[in-house]
Amino acid sequence: MKKISDIVLGAGAVFCFILVLTLIAALIINSAWRTANREIAEEKNAQGKITGHLLVWMDNNEWAEAAIAAFNVYYPDVDVHYEYVGNVDSRGKVSLDGPAGIGPDVFLMPHDHIGNAIIDDICLSLPHEMQEKYSELLLDSSVKTCTFNGELFAVPISTENIAFFYNKDLLGATPVPQTFEDVISFAERWNDPSANKYALRWQVDDSYHNYFFLTAFGMELFGPNMNDFRLPGFDSASAAKGMEFHSGLKNYYHVNTADATWDSTVAAFQRGEVPFTITGPWAIGEAIHNGINFGVTKLPAINGTQPRCFSGNIVASVSSYSKNIPASLAFVDFLGSVEGATIQFLHTGKLAAYKDVSGIEGLRDDVYLRGIIEQSPFTDPMPVIQEVNQMWDALKALFTFTWDGTLSVEEAQHKAMETYNTSLMMAGKSLSWDDGSAGVSSDKSALPVIIVLVILTAGVICYLRYNKLIKTKLKAAKSTAKAVLHK
Repeated sequence: MKKISDIVLGAGAVFCFILVLTLIAALIINSAWRTANREIAEEKNAQGKITGHLLVWMDNNEWAEAAIAAFNVYYPDVDVHYEYVGNVDSRGKVSLDGPAGIGPDVFLMPHDHIGNAIIDDICLSLPHEMQEKYSELLLDSSVKTCTFNGELFAVPISTENIAFFYNKDLLGATPVPQTFEDVISFAERWNDPSANKYALRWQVDDSYHNYFFLTAFGMELFGPNMNDFRLPGFDSASAAKGMEFHSGLKNYYHVNTADATWDSTVAAFQRGEVPFTITGPWAIGEAIHNGINFGVTKLPAINGTQPRCFSGNIVASVSSYSKNIPASLAFVDFLGSVEGATIQFLHTGKLAAYKDVSGIEGLRDDVYLRGIIEQSPFTDPMPVIQEVNQMWDALKALFTFTWDGTLSVEEAQHKAMETYNTSLMMAGKSLSWDDGSAGVSSDKSALPVIIVLVILTAGVICYLRYNKLIKTKLKAAKSTAKAVLHK
């Protein structure tokens, strides 16, 4: 039995070492393969020889056809095939279809999916030249969503955020409010609670629509870089000030959160019943259809500070499994160009993430969307870390309990932290948990090293034990031999 155990132990040590060497070789080969592909792409781009087949996943048939036709004017030797895949579904499908060899070369996804896409290693980092180009042209908040460890992994091709909507007829000769003090002043003249008549109506408990009240007083969600789940900021002094201001507005919109529904707020504005509301570009179409004489501008300032709201972006990525990286890069670059942004707007109505939209036909003349864009420089992209899934209910708790008066500000903060931490624990984490990382990319880079170290350690332990066993047996054999010789 001991002999068999010795053999198994020795084989284990040898196997672990072979496994370690195999893993290291695989990592080296993978790195070399990516480097070679990048060099080939750069060389072909430099020579202008972009040819071959390309499969792209997009989420609008007319837009895709128009974009491909315009792309082929510049790259006639690229045979582009298109498949309809919703941007919300694309990341999961690439993870499955990419390794199977049937995935796309280029795909779209919401910006808050990119963290997992990088962890899953399904999107390539883009060349430095593209990073410099789009950092100059696009909104900083949009570019930030696609940048990790100094590398750009996608190009933001559209963005959206909330803004301040006002009814010109109901406003009359009063200037468009620039501050919340202006809004309150108008409300004091306009409101009639007995007739359920209020100047400003919005969804008062919705996390997405009310986040800006917290940023107006300096709250930092997930820390200064929005990437540390251990720093949600719900219990901060700045959050408390934002909640106090928010709940104070109930004096001018005296309803409970349950009554501040879409129909009684945004839809009421779309029907021409309300002077002001807070919403996004998705509300424009119905208001136009109803013939409402309205305008859109950035959110009113609070105590002299322009508040920052959430923004969301759709981004275009090159798949790590692409068989034609040069053409993939060219297609993503085209989608991000002024011409690409113009085609997208004409067929989808989506806003480009450009700092200056004057070169985008249609968008530059759209007075409603230009109002949305006025707020765009004052946005925080929705966080990309996985723990954002545990954020929404906790953030809503801040607004719901204080607005309805069921909890004090301090109690609501405690409730929000409790809600958040409970959600974290259900996901296998807690506020006190330290994984040694503060963002998406650090997890990705540390994992292979941890695996190698664990296997290497196991191999060393097996080897040392095996070596010690051999030495012990040799020593025993020598002792036996000496005893025999002595006799």
